Amino acid sequence: MTQNFIEAVKSRILVGDGAMGTGLMAKGLEAGGCPDLWNVDHRGDVVDLLRAYREAGADLLLTDTFGSTRWKLGAFGLDERVDEINAAAVDLAREAAAGEAFVLGDIGPTGRFVAPLGTDPREDFVEVFREQAAALAAAGVDAIILETFMSLDELLAALDAARSTGLVVIASMSYTKDQAGTFHTIMGDDIPGSTARIEAAGADIIAANCGSGPDDYVDIAKTLCGATSLPVMVEPNAGLPQLVNGETVFPMGADEFASYVEGILSAGVRIIGGCCGTTPDHIRAIRRVVDSLA
Repeated sequence: MTQNFIEAVKSRILVGDGAMGTGLMAKGLEAGGCPDLWNVDHRGDVVDLLRAYREAGADLLLTDTFGSTRWKLGAFGLDERVDEINAAAVDLAREAAAGEAFVLGDIGPTGRFVAPLGTDPREDFVEVFREQAAALAAAGVDAIILETFMSLDELLAALDAARSTGLVVIASMSYTKDQAGTFHTIMGDDIPGSTARIEAAGADIIAANCGSGPDDYVDIAKTLCGATSLPVMVEPNAGLPQLVNGETVFPMGADEFASYVEGILSAGVRIIGGCCGTTPDHIRAIRRVVDSLA
C-alpha cells in the first residue's frame, strides 16, 4: 500500500478483518494449540483466511501474532523463535493483502500482571513487547495494534515499547458492561479514564475490541469518541459466547451484526472490524453498510 495508513484513517471509514483464533479453529487448530506457530507449519491456512477477509472487503489485515511475545511463545517451548514467527506472519499477511490492504502487526497481552500485582517489573514487560514490536517493524508492517488488553498498566507498557518503532500504534482495551450499565475492564478501568491515560502516553488511535457484541458497541463507541479527539477503532465479537454441546460458539450472524454498524459509525468511529466469532461473511456485511453510507 502506498498511501500512509493514518492518512487513510482520516480520509475514509476503513473496514478491519475478522477473527483469527476462531477462524483457525475452523481450519483445525486444536484447543490449547499455538495459533502463532501456524505461520510456519500451516502457512496456506493462514493466507487463505486472511485472503478471505481481504476479498470480503477488509482494508486492513492483522498478522497472526496475538501471542507472539517471548513469554507467550515460551509456554510452547518457542521462546527463541520470536523473530522467525513474527516475520513469517508478516510475510503471509502481505501475500494475502496483495497490495490492496494495510498490514497491522498484532500484539496481545502476556497473561501476566505488572508488579506489584504480579511478580514481573514493568521494565521486563516493556522489553518483551519491544522485542516483538521490533520484529514486526523489521518485517515491514504498516502499523502496530495492541489489542484485547484488560490491564491498563500492561497496555501502557506495550505502548511504550511499540512507540519505539516509530510506527502508528493502535491501543485497544477490552471492556464489559457492569450491573450499573457502565463499561470497565476486568481490572476496573473505565473508558474515559483509560482513554485519557492512553492518549497522554502517545497512542495514535484509540480502540476497543472483544468483550461483547456490536449491540454493546454502540454505547462503547459513543463513550470512546466522546473521550478523545483521536481516531477510534472498534472490533466487536459476534455476540456473547455460548456453550453448545461442549463447544464455545458466537451466535450472531452477519446480517444481525451489520444492523448495528451504522449506529456505531454515527458515533464517529473511523475503523470497524470484527473480533471473536466473526467470519468473512461478517466482514462482507460490514463492507456493504460502510459503502452504502459513503
